[in-house]
Amino acid sequence: MAIVANQTTITIDGTTVGCIRSFSVPAGTVKEVDVTCISSSIETFQPSTLQEAQELTFTVIFDTTADLLEPGTAGSFVITFPLNDPNSGTPASWSFDGFVRDAGTIDGEYTSDAPLEQTFTVRLTTPITKTLEA
Repeated sequence: MAIVANQTTITIDGTTVGCIRSFSVPAGTVKEVDVTCISSSIETFQPSTLQEAQELTFTVIFDTTADLLEPGTAGSFVITFPLNDPNSGTPASWSFDGFVRDAGTIDGEYTSDAPLEQTFTVRLTTPITKTLEA
């Protein structure tokens, strides 16, 4: 069964981040270390123990009455997904520490009745801890 995006929330230090329109969570990646010997006939690599710092991006409806995230705002982020199984009691979540690297432009257009939106980029400073739905 697919998990729908509706009802996903993002919090920073326990405070819910505005009306989220979209988000993009980083995929797991591992750096490579080139361990090719001069006598090798093919390049050889091993996984690095140093993880790459990932980024999360999310877009919210701009709200002048809400506390805005500013570049440099740091904290503990939690993404909570909606329940996939109605018999579950605890939804899946991903948590990590990070800071707002970029508080993007506020975008809108005069030909549309769409709300103003702002996109944020968060640099992760810890690995993502994934908690399964239970």
